[in-house]
Amino acid sequence: MNVTKILAQFAVHPPTDFLTPGLLKSVKERFLDTVGIMVAGAESSASRILTQSVNDCGGVPDATIIGTSHRTSIVQAGFVNGASAHALEYDDLTPDITHMSSSMVPGCLAMAEKCNATGRQLVEAFALGFEVAGRVALGMKSLAMLDRGFHTPGIIGGLGVAVAASRLMGSDTSTMRMAMGLMASSGGGIRKNVGSAGKAFHIGNGVRAGLQAALLAAAGYKVDPDAIEGEAHGHGHQRFGLVETYAGSGNYSLDRMVLNLGEEFSLTRIPTMVRMHPCSTVNCVAIDGMIDLANEFDLTSNKVASVNVACHPRLLMIAPYDEPTDSYRAKFCPAYTMAAALVDRRVGLAQFEDERISDPEILALMRRIKIEARTDIPDDQGWCNGENNWCAVTVTMNLSDGTVIRRHFDQARGWPARPVSWQDLCSKYVECIEGSPTTENIESSMQMIAQLEDVTSVRDLIAHLRIAK
Repeated sequence: MNVTKILAQFAVHPPTDFLTPGLLKSVKERFLDTVGIMVAGAESSASRILTQSVNDCGGVPDATIIGTSHRTSIVQAGFVNGASAHALEYDDLTPDITHMSSSMVPGCLAMAEKCNATGRQLVEAFALGFEVAGRVALGMKSLAMLDRGFHTPGIIGGLGVAVAASRLMGSDTSTMRMAMGLMASSGGGIRKNVGSAGKAFHIGNGVRAGLQAALLAAAGYKVDPDAIEGEAHGHGHQRFGLVETYAGSGNYSLDRMVLNLGEEFSLTRIPTMVRMHPCSTVNCVAIDGMIDLANEFDLTSNKVASVNVACHPRLLMIAPYDEPTDSYRAKFCPAYTMAAALVDRRVGLAQFEDERISDPEILALMRRIKIEARTDIPDDQGWCNGENNWCAVTVTMNLSDGTVIRRHFDQARGWPARPVSWQDLCSKYVECIEGSPTTENIESSMQMIAQLEDVTSVRDLIAHLRIAK
């Protein structure tokens, strides 16, 4: 099956009027959410180091490092902006695909700025790149990649960027296939680096690789035209296309990648999970559960004797840390995030500052929270739905007065059963940008994103996200 060819043709020649109102709404939500995070993330230590590094390397100033005064090559700007979009663990997640927006938004903005694209061209490229990469991810069974040790955004997100960037450059089908093939050889990311700044590096590196792949393909660089599928019965090198290499034999379906292609897009078919807490996605259900309990029973830390939390084993595979030794590991420490949720009744950016992660009250409560993996919970890829849910928790709280509270929680705010509104996303946007040097442009930039399809030049939006020298 010529999957690479079919997907490339689709990205170059999509159905007429594919950009439905529902798809447009979803794209604009992804931009509103991710752009704010990028501005806030530009202040992270990881992004500051990367910004200094790319400035030291130099480059033609074609694109902006969002939230700063710096401009550099689109490849390097995309690299830093991708890392910024993921550095705070605040970006969204599309179930069974990956953290796509933190790759796609920075990659699309960088190429759109260089090409002086319109807002509509930007939106279309984002939607098509997301759909192609999303279909590859769904066909590859992302759990298989995860279990083999790969951190998928640096691979799948980069593929989406390569497709979107090629679309913005006006590439034909043959060139699009070359970009996809180059990206297939460029991505990476190992799970050992999750819980460190390495995780943001994976995203940034995927954006860099996707943009580089599109540029090289447009310049005439040639690679294997069928790099996604490989050859099922091939000998030697020919067997190992992207799917066989990353997912492993028997862990993918090429048919699923192209079935009903061009009908309903993943962006409208699969509810994106917005993170309303800047930490590992798998912690968000327990956080909201603790906030709900604290509010309902007027709880303070001294009223809580102990807490037992039963969870799916995969929760502790994704968020495995027992101690919040730094801000990164705190985001992947379930007991810390639950303790902070009860004490502060919120878990936002402030809860991961150094002063807060060493707070004696929170740490004392954290050590009274016991997290136990349950092996009787079914393992299932539909992990944000109902009982087969990696993130679902059963909380048994023993109060100092002898009261026992037991509750089951399976949805976080921002998830399918608890969706957030455009206004909620605006509030998150303001939280992320307030205090940054771009604060004065909050309202104008939000308004431009709300009308993104009508923006004459994406450069006008980016000007609102850049600091004057």
